[in-house]
Amino acid sequence: MKLTIIDKYIAKELLTACLSVIFVLLIIVLSTEVVHLLKWVSQGIIPLSAFLSYLLNSLFEFSVVLIPLSLLMGILLSFGRLYRDSEMAAIMSAGIGPLQWYRPLMLIAVPTTVLLLILLIYVKPLITHQRALITAEIRSQAEVDTLLVGQFNRASKGGGVLFLESEDDDIAQINNVFFQQRREEDNHIDLAASTSSYFNEDGRRYMMMHGGTHYIGEPGQADFKIIKYKDYGIHIDRKQVQAHLSEKSKSMAELWASDSLVDSAELQWRLTLPLATIIVALMALPLSHTDPRSGRYSKLALALILYLVYSNLLGVGKTWIVQDVVPVWVGTWWVHLIAIGVTLYLLKRNGYFIGLRLSNKTSDSKKAGA
Repeated sequence: MKLTIIDKYIAKELLTACLSVIFVLLIIVLSTEVVHLLKWVSQGIIPLSAFLSYLLNSLFEFSVVLIPLSLLMGILLSFGRLYRDSEMAAIMSAGIGPLQWYRPLMLIAVPTTVLLLILLIYVKPLITHQRALITAEIRSQAEVDTLLVGQFNRASKGGGVLFLESEDDDIAQINNVFFQQRREEDNHIDLAASTSSYFNEDGRRYMMMHGGTHYIGEPGQADFKIIKYKDYGIHIDRKQVQAHLSEKSKSMAELWASDSLVDSAELQWRLTLPLATIIVALMALPLSHTDPRSGRYSKLALALILYLVYSNLLGVGKTWIVQDVVPVWVGTWWVHLIAIGVTLYLLKRNGYFIGLRLSNKTSDSKKAGA
């Protein structure tokens, strides 16, 4: 199939609009995710070294979700501009009808769908598995390994507060330490010149406080105590957390061989999103039809509403599979059937089938004349 100049022009407009939309959407959602991850880092939930890994995983997850939406909005914006600038009227006057516009549209939609399918089948299990391993490794770390120098750190258990002023990498110790905690209803405060890690012969780990003072109780009370020490060790529990591998980390072969409803729902979901992407592309073209007087974005609200309803129904279908409300063979396919029906209605309503009927009549009359 040889592409015409019009096909290449429309395909270029579509590609530019889709890439622009997904870029803007990724900037918005990743900005929110960066703030969320930085909050985790400041709270000591994840170490700073894991920030980039979590951000890259989030980039993949958001990209998969935003690809269908970006394709929809890209089609609406690009064709909406063509309608607004009366370029579509010029194209139609050259004998290129609405159904022929699907050719350049499919040049963008089909590769996009194939890319999404590859990401869901091959890349998603690897990314999910990697994130599970990173999370397990972080949870296996001792809490002191996630403390931040130069700010107050709150312990997850016991409500203790620890402040580390500066770090000396040459001798692997931290200088000027403040540690406050409550034990047996008494207030305990440590002020130490430095702290470091120590492992005994049994492999047990201690946080050693050097050259410090230990305060017990409240100042001014009769039982208030001040204890000076050279070295004071606090035992650090060692944790070993196993990686939690969900159905999202399983390969397609594992999901296909499994009898679990959760695995069946995940299997259908990986096939559902690419199929929904193609249907959304077919649906977007009649939705992009606008009058030059009505504005470029007149149909955008309706298209977004239809997309939200479609995506939410897909989520409901997946949940129903897990809850055994519908059989696995029904799954989410009923949602796609509804979407195809809506697409056919929009095509008929906007006159996309008229050109097809006229071309069929013309060919029949030529055959009869021959």
